[in-house]
Amino acid sequence: MVIMIMMKDVDILVCSDLHGSKRAKKLLRDALEDDQFDVVVICGDFTTGGSTKYVHEVLKLIDTPLLAVPGNCDSVVVASLLQEQNKSVHSRRVDIAGVKFFGFGGAPPSPHHMPFEVEEGIMAEKLRSAAVRGGVMVTHTPAYGMNDLSSYGHHMGSKAILEVAKEFRPRLALSGHIHESRGSEVSKGTMFVNPGAAKDGYYAKVRLGKNVRTVMCSV
Repeated sequence: MVIMIMMKDVDILVCSDLHGSKRAKKLLRDALEDDQFDVVVICGDFTTGGSTKYVHEVLKLIDTPLLAVPGNCDSVVVASLLQEQNKSVHSRRVDIAGVKFFGFGGAPPSPHHMPFEVEEGIMAEKLRSAAVRGGVMVTHTPAYGMNDLSSYGHHMGSKAILEVAKEFRPRLALSGHIHESRGSEVSKGTMFVNPGAAKDGYYAKVRLGKNVRTVMCSV
C-alpha cells in the first residue's frame, strides 16, 4: 500500500486536443499568465497527423513543469519528441511536486486507422506497469463510462483504462479525446476530468490537496 503525503496543495492546468490550433496556443499562454500552476498536463492530440514544429512551439510556451501523453491523432515521432524533451508520462511514472503521475497515450483501434492506436490489452499492460495507487492517471482516452459519451450517445472510453483505474484507485484521472464530453465526475474515490478540446477554447484547473477541486474553464 502506498500512502500519499502531500505537504501543500498542487495546482494543475489540464488541457487536451490542441489539434495544431493557434487558439490552443493562445489559451495556454493566457492561462499561464493569469494563474500560477505547479504542473501543466496535456492529454494528447497536440496535432492532427504529427507536426513536430507545432509541438516545439507549444513546449516553448511553457516554463512550468509539463507532463503529456500522445493522442491518437499524434504520430510516433511526436511521442518520441515528448520523451526526448523529458515531458512524457506515456508508459511512465513521474514524480512532480510530491505527486506521482502515471499514464499512457493513444486510443484503441478504430475504423479511422489513426496514427497512434493501441490494442486494449497492450494499453492495460503498459498502463498497469507504470501505475501507483493513489496517484494521478494521465491518458488520452477516457476510462469507459467516464466523460466519454459521443455526440451519438455512445460510450467511447477504454475498458482497459477503467480496469486499471478500479485496481489502483488514482485520486485523479485526466483524459481528453471525446471533445463533446467535457466535464468532471467522481467514481469510487477517483475524480475523472475531461477538460474539453483546447482548440475550442476549453481547459480545466485542478487543485489537488486534502480534497480534489476542479474548475472547468473557457476562453
